[in-house]
Amino acid sequence: MHRHCFLFALSLSWLGSTIGAGCSSGPEERPRVSYRVSAKENYIKGKKAFDDEDYLEAIEYFKFVKNKFPYSAYATQSDLLIADCHYAREHFLEAADAYADFIKLHPRHEKVAYAMYRIGLCFFERIPEDWWFAPPAYELDQRETDRAIVELERYLARFPEHENAADARTKLERCKRRNAEKVRYIMEFNRKGDHFQGALWRAEQLLALYPGSFDQQALFYKAEALVALDRHAEALEAVTELLSRFPTGRYAEDARELKRRIPQTAKAPKRPEQAPQPQAGKASGAPP
Repeated sequence: MHRHCFLFALSLSWLGSTIGAGCSSGPEERPRVSYRVSAKENYIKGKKAFDDEDYLEAIEYFKFVKNKFPYSAYATQSDLLIADCHYAREHFLEAADAYADFIKLHPRHEKVAYAMYRIGLCFFERIPEDWWFAPPAYELDQRETDRAIVELERYLARFPEHENAADARTKLERCKRRNAEKVRYIMEFNRKGDHFQGALWRAEQLLALYPGSFDQQALFYKAEALVALDRHAEALEAVTELLSRFPTGRYAEDARELKRRIPQTAKAPKRPEQAPQPQAGKASGAPP
């Protein structure tokens, strides 16, 4: 027992130090640097410090280039590299602001696509992670996830063929999956508490906003809630769709039993026939 308590305390201590190292953005001692005469020389010094992962020193050189040689091409490159320094130090909010400033100052620059992509990554990196001693990450606040979705979609809408577009799409799907997990969690919570209207709203939200994530479960919970709310025609429609798409799925038997409970007088609106979907993987909408 004492050993488990010790390990738990040790884990909390390690987590605190890790978070503090990754998220701190307070004042730090500025490195002593010896500036050069020209923009190029200072930029080269900054770039060497950047390549050596001495990001604080690199920022000093790049800021000097920006302030002393604002009309130089090296000042433009310094703007972007300052953002890259913040990103490399995991100061993601500062990095996002710096990338946004670069886009405002240089809206036609060839690196605008890269800067927009990086803004999306800044918020993606701030999405809560799972820890073995904490509640699942999808139960936590997802504001960073929402912001990552906005920024990644904005980047992809403007630069769908950019070299980083494939990675952005992958990360965007992960963000949407996380939000779908959050909605599913709330749906299950409402169902367990017999809050059928709440469960219905969340089931419909899953189906409308995150199709393909948890369709089978959402359709069953929707039908179940509609039966409880005496909305039998809509319940019959939902259970019919569920059995049409997932005739041998996890909820198929429960759906057939639920259908038998719906009054015979209920009539679902006619729907076009749908071919059964595969049961495995994300495409089927089956829960993991």
